Amino acid sequence: MKEKLLTTFFNLAVFLAMPVALAQLPELDLPSTVSGGTTTARFFGGASADNGATYSSSFGYDQAIDIDMEIQVESSHVNTVGNVYVLIVWGDQYFMRIESGAYEVWDLSLENLQAAFPAKTLQTNEAINIVNDVAFGPAGVSDTTLALYLAYDSIAAAGEIFYSGSALLVTIGAEQQSSSSFQLYTTNISSIIQNNCIMCHKTGGAAASSALRYVDSSSTNFQTTNYNTLVSYINNLLGGAVERPGAAMGPATNGSSLLLSKPQGTNHGGGIQLMTGSQDLQKLQDFVNTVLSE
Repeated sequence: MKEKLLTTFFNLAVFLAMPVALAQLPELDLPSTVSGGTTTARFFGGASADNGATYSSSFGYDQAIDIDMEIQVESSHVNTVGNVYVLIVWGDQYFMRIESGAYEVWDLSLENLQAAFPAKTLQTNEAINIVNDVAFGPAGVSDTTLALYLAYDSIAAAGEIFYSGSALLVTIGAEQQSSSSFQLYTTNISSIIQNNCIMCHKTGGAAASSALRYVDSSSTNFQTTNYNTLVSYINNLLGGAVERPGAAMGPATNGSSLLLSKPQGTNHGGGIQLMTGSQDLQKLQDFVNTVLSE
């Protein structure tokens, strides 16, 4: 299953995996060889959501990113024939990219290691675009960290493989699940707030001192802001003391009751905004019930 996902997801790299002009990529430290020796080869890699202006290691579920990697081969290997390898660790499995662009499970044996770009004349810099402007989450890769490695070999050093000792780590976040009440709010309640309530219940409005103070639709994230205001009112307001002295209110009433009674004109300076038995009042009731059940 993972092989198919990786193959589908990274298939674009088949066509883009060629030397490209890159901004300075972060260097992957601890370059090494399979024999345990040192190497002057250098490895670079970075993931970016802004076309390489900045690099990061963590991204949102549906955030489109680029992943670029690069090898600076040892000087004695320039213009020799060699192979370039791309490896990805996902969970507890290792995957190698093969020449076709597909990904196959690698059992960590050198005998079974296949090159992504075999029998190529090595250049001083081997730059590879792994993926370009693609969101991982919708493709099936989320709530996980991928570790990407580059390696190469050369006929100038038979039997040796040079690789990035440190991986490029790319973490993809989990999908954010919207609560049922928020979905109800955006579908049914937001328009009621904007059409019936906000004229008074806003900064500078007649009900500016109310615990319910909204922002209009021109404000950034107005849906979330107004939703949070309502939920806080429903869950936390007891007795309505924030709005009026308790003596004037009579018996203590919780925020959910006030939210339903006031728009019908009960102790409401703005008069009747939602008629008893109306569809909008029922929508508000459904919203309140959903918030209280969560």
